[in-house]
Amino acid sequence: MKRIVLGVILALIATAVVLFGVLAFNTITFTSMQVAPAPRALPEINLERAVTSLQEALRQETISYEEPHLWDFEPFARLHEILEQRFPLVHERLEKETVSDYSLLYTWRGAAPEEKALILLAHQDVVAAPDAAIWEHPPFSGAVADGFIWGRGTLDDKGSMIGILEAVETLLENGFVPERTVYLCFGHDEEVGGWNGAAKTAETLRDRGVTAKMSLDEGMAVIDGALLGLDVPIAFISLTEKGYLSLELTARGNPGHASTPPRETTLGILSRAVTRLEENPMPASLPEPVRLMFRYLGPEMPFPANVVFANLWLTKPLVMRQLASARATDAAIRTTTAVTIMEGGIKDNVLPAEARAVVNFRPKPGKTIEQVIGRVRETINDDRIEVRPLRRPVESPPMARTDGPAFAALQETIRQVFSEAIVAPAMMLGGSDTHHYAEVAEDRYGFLPLDFSVEDLERIHGPNERISVEAFGRMIAFYMMFIEHVAG
Repeated sequence: MKRIVLGVILALIATAVVLFGVLAFNTITFTSMQVAPAPRALPEINLERAVTSLQEALRQETISYEEPHLWDFEPFARLHEILEQRFPLVHERLEKETVSDYSLLYTWRGAAPEEKALILLAHQDVVAAPDAAIWEHPPFSGAVADGFIWGRGTLDDKGSMIGILEAVETLLENGFVPERTVYLCFGHDEEVGGWNGAAKTAETLRDRGVTAKMSLDEGMAVIDGALLGLDVPIAFISLTEKGYLSLELTARGNPGHASTPPRETTLGILSRAVTRLEENPMPASLPEPVRLMFRYLGPEMPFPANVVFANLWLTKPLVMRQLASARATDAAIRTTTAVTIMEGGIKDNVLPAEARAVVNFRPKPGKTIEQVIGRVRETINDDRIEVRPLRRPVESPPMARTDGPAFAALQETIRQVFSEAIVAPAMMLGGSDTHHYAEVAEDRYGFLPLDFSVEDLERIHGPNERISVEAFGRMIAFYMMFIEHVAG
């Protein structure tokens, strides 16, 4: 008996030694993925001119709406006139087209047309500002105060559009000629899906046989690393984004007086269906962009976090539980389920003939719209509930690569402009125009060259949207250097 016990103890010790050795080896060989960029000073820009251009753009209320009858296109036309006035060389030397009347497509012909193109994306439209009374400065004033430019669209996404145009204008002034052709694509309806803007523009390029090396759109940004236990900023590059699906659930029955109700009313049937969906969330898994994020961040983290991420083969269950414990990180590992609308009934003593709910899903990479709808029907398991898409669904687009020259150029430019930042791939939880270019651009990245705080994230689509003058200048410098790097 003593021999058996001793044998078990020795076996446990040996296992522990081997396990420790594997953990230690994996951690030691968990090398940094950061690059050492070639030293380069930021280019000179006319920041005063750029700020004035952004101010004028912000004053145009280019609001997009789901309801077609609410659109006012006059501000878009005025914005186009302003762009022509503020960027004369762009409009003299680039070919300008309008798509669907209000989206803009600029073509900057390269000296080597056989080279695959570069596409830079931004959008002209903004969301409304119904909370104008609580803004520190009016949302469409373009005010400059306290070192910031204030207004709806500074962050999402007129700041980026004006930044790109100012970068191109300055490069033209400097005599820069691109080798590969550069396309500037500025949609007018991104906030409502981009189906008349980006989708039509991408279709135009595709029909012309355009193949782009890469596209760059809004997406992730540079955030404070303290949120993840690091003392340096983190520049996240979106490799893909989640899909979009809203399902309308409808229960129907016979109307009648509430004094003689059936055992199950339409509202009761619908409520049970919604409850089943919330009580049975979509299964969690580690998407490839999130795994890559850990690969880039892990080596930069202190002990013992670096051990955890170097050994996901062992620690993955622990990591998954931690990710599932918070709303933002839980959304990164599963297709989310969000009940956004429930309605039915017109009077307190009348049984409604119909009740409906809208549930919004954001399919994670690898999950198709068809799979999500199938899972919803299976979970509800009630033939009395009609399930149908409310608006055009969007599949999660293919993931951009991290092992090619496109990502390397983006990573190096970020490190040149944001010298203290760690660069890491990621996945965008929201949506953008990027997915429309899946058939045109080989790799599609989402990165907004701005320093973001948690407070700044709340300003997007919220009150007091603003961008610092200093950050805006750095954004322009980034676009100049990026164009030179990729297209030069």
